[in-house]
Amino acid sequence: MEKKRLKDVSQVVETQEGVKIEVKESVNLEGVKEIVDNCKTGKCDCMSQEVKAKVSFMDFRVENGKPVIEIKGDVKEEDIRQALEKSQKYLDVK
Repeated sequence: MEKKRLKDVSQVVETQEGVKIEVKESVNLEGVKEIVDNCKTGKCDCMSQEVKAKVSFMDFRVENGKPVIEIKGDVKEEDIRQALEKSQKYLDVK
């Protein structure tokens, strides 16, 4: 099994309500859930305090068999791309 960072297996897309991160490869869902949980509880330092303050909602779901992380609030694609650049968490890619 290969390990890749979230930024290497996903695409960031702006939505009307914020941003979503679409994972394009088959990854371990528990790993994605852990990233989202860490972010929601402030255990990660990927996002600046300024960006964290703009997020009103964050969760993940499975769409077409692949995880999608939904982030609502006054966040832009660039904010989330920068956060993904800082993220050091690796996912198991199947």
